[in-house]
Amino acid sequence: MTGTAGRLRIAIAGASGRMGRTLIEAVEASPDLALSGALDVAGGADIGKDATDFLGRTSGVAICADLRAGLAGADVLIDFTRPEGTLAHLAICRELGVNAVVGTTGFAPAQKSEIAGHAERIAIVMAPNMSVGVNVVMKLLEVAARALDDS
Repeated sequence: MTGTAGRLRIAIAGASGRMGRTLIEAVEASPDLALSGALDVAGGADIGKDATDFLGRTSGVAICADLRAGLAGADVLIDFTRPEGTLAHLAICRELGVNAVVGTTGFAPAQKSEIAGHAERIAIVMAPNMSVGVNVVMKLLEVAARALDDS
């Protein structure tokens, strides 16, 4: 991907869903962010399509089911999927050193403990209320982009 110098590289999990598309559109609209990955479930109808195809343009980022490929080069994963998917994503994020923003709801206490374990190695912001989560994500991305711009 070209033209990403100095921009926070964002991967979106659940890229084909309503929230995923909203997040992709927000990332694409921000001069401080770059879409670096788009993830969805294997066998999904949009696998292989350009992540911004629904916007009528090309980003060069294909929606994929391979977590490592989708997270390659990402600084942050934004995940608004399902508890099981989020936990799988966070395990790979931890392995790759990719930070995460989680807006997924419905975690059981044991799953929250698992997330806390991942948070010992990577930064994780959890905002499981969707509307609050989106606002937190957008504010964090704004703050992170300014911080990176100052460095």
